[in-house]
Amino acid sequence: MGFGKANLWKLIMEIYAAFRGYTLVVKSEGAVSEHHHDVLGVYRMVDTYNDRPVYKQEGGENYIYYSSASSSWLVGTVVGHQYGWLRNSSTAASSARWLPDLVGGWEYRPLVRSWECLEGQESWLSDDGTLRIEALKDIEKINSLIQDMKNSAEVE
Repeated sequence: MGFGKANLWKLIMEIYAAFRGYTLVVKSEGAVSEHHHDVLGVYRMVDTYNDRPVYKQEGGENYIYYSSASSSWLVGTVVGHQYGWLRNSSTAASSARWLPDLVGGWEYRPLVRSWECLEGQESWLSDDGTLRIEALKDIEKINSLIQDMKNSAEVE
């Protein structure tokens, strides 16, 4: 019973996707770093919710999770709650199984003392072009190695 090269590469890519999505870094050099610095840092996959990974902040109380009710990824303190500090409700968010697949679309909730402060403003802001949620860079080295292995196997 042969497994086949095609199935082997499919398995390798699935394993890579899981590793790639296991550890994330939330970073910003803009407004989020000034107003929501406590959400920045390293997050590790700890569970699943709505058929997608849940990430817990190392040394913090925040989670990253997918809300099917709002069709968005959220960063907040309670998994499943529709209120969070950061969100991605772009059209790509509803189909993204792994967070590193979302390149942009992140927004943050401004810190306000009352709803009167929000008059004339959106409740979510997208003016921090430096806000990113990415896989750890070392995992990209693994992707490069996998591609090298695949290319050398095709040559043989």
